[in-house]
Amino acid sequence: MIRLAERTWREAARLAADPRSVVLLPLGAIEQHGPHLPLLVDWLGAEELARRVAPHLRRAGFRPLLLPGLPYGASPLARGFAGTIGLSTRTLVALVTEILGALTTQGFRRFVLANYQADPAHLVAMARIKRRLERRAGVRVLFAGFAPTPRAQRAMTDARVTRLLRSPAPAREWHAGELETALVLATRPRLVRRRLARRLPAHWIDVRGALDTCTTFGEMDASGRGYFGWPAAARAVTGRRALALRARLLARALLAELGAPLRKR
Repeated sequence: MIRLAERTWREAARLAADPRSVVLLPLGAIEQHGPHLPLLVDWLGAEELARRVAPHLRRAGFRPLLLPGLPYGASPLARGFAGTIGLSTRTLVALVTEILGALTTQGFRRFVLANYQADPAHLVAMARIKRRLERRAGVRVLFAGFAPTPRAQRAMTDARVTRLLRSPAPAREWHAGELETALVLATRPRLVRRRLARRLPAHWIDVRGALDTCTTFGEMDASGRGYFGWPAAARAVTGRRALALRARLLARALLAELGAPLRKR
């Protein structure tokens, strides 16, 4: 894994000139994830997706370059919960456009936004970032993870992923439920409040349907629990398998869009 921030400026210049280079920027959020998970779930998920997609790109002939992840995103759905730090859509667009725009002036041309934040406002920002940056000659912005279009995020909701769950209602395991709890158990287990998670009852609502009329989790669910799913069903092995499967599916989609890499002369 090449971490761009750990390279010297001369090494970065050589990477910018290499047509095989693909820059990955993890996008997350700091927001509530129920009483049993830390605020950093989406940031952690974005970092893991980027880290696991990179080897697939490398084996296909590309040079994946990992940028330091951006922990803050647009989080209006989680408004009202302590600890949530949300950027406005405008600020997020400006920030990411400036970060990647700086790299375009140096010669980098391919970017992947590895994203684990599914808030609609965050996804709107991602679409705007893509449009702005792709106005520049030769620049491409692709997505790995939750994305502005159903096609781009298909790997995240693929039936093969949901079949890994123990939940009897996998379609409603949306926020801080079984799958996200499994993610943290697989990667940062000490951050899960396990005793509490094991006692939490299943709490399912139609989040996608609620998005048509609600703008916050509080409006969707007056109980204030902050989670939608069955955290008690989560297992670390589920998280590991889901991450590996999603990475393969995401990499396959990315490679189809990227095509064959241009070999450095």
